Amino acid sequence: YDEMVEALTSAGFKYNNPEHILISCGDLLDRGDKTIEVLKYINGLPLDRKILVRGNHEDLLEECLSRKEFYQHDLQNGTLKTVMHLCGHNERWCFENEYHECFAEAKNNKLLQDYLACLRDYAEVGKYIFVHGWIPPKSRNKSWRLGNWHKARWVNGMREWACGLKIRGKTIVCGHFHTSWGHYYLNHNGSEWDRRTAIFSIFEDKGIIALDAATAFSHRVNCLVIDGENHNAK
Repeated sequence: YDEMVEALTSAGFKYNNPEHILISCGDLLDRGDKTIEVLKYINGLPLDRKILVRGNHEDLLEECLSRKEFYQHDLQNGTLKTVMHLCGHNERWCFENEYHECFAEAKNNKLLQDYLACLRDYAEVGKYIFVHGWIPPKSRNKSWRLGNWHKARWVNGMREWACGLKIRGKTIVCGHFHTSWGHYYLNHNGSEWDRRTAIFSIFEDKGIIALDAATAFSHRVNCLVIDGENHNAK
């Protein structure tokens, strides 16, 4: 939450300015310690001032709440922590006999329900297409818009772009995968994970803008500012 608000403020986003629209590429949940604050901030924006793309962590949370059981990856990905926050537990763990009640309380949390109701697979704004991982490939002469978005949310968009999965005349803005990957493997700058040399700033090239700064690791959030009149990025 703190990193998100700091980044938006630095980028010039005014929470009460009706001309400012917030677009999220997903994964607003998990790993952080202020789940409720994030949801209140996002839900507090009117529907016409936010575009929320679904991330794989939103999928992970809903899957966990549906199965009513924690798996190992729920601990690793921070999903368990999110569930605890949603059901009012400050501690990471609750007793086993409290799990069922906790799952029900988290699933029925009004903040979470309102947030999930606003999510979409992708958003097209002018020459930009906002996604989480990347667009699905075409299959059986079907448009990418009709592809498997659940699977697409898990892929490395920078790798897909480098392999030629692009849309002519459009720029795809993605999250999900840490931008240090693109800086290191595609631009040969810095390293992928070394804290001293890894580059987590925006990765940008023709047809792609990747945003994910691996916030839990780097403690930064990348913001892209797009002029609403001319749709020019800064």
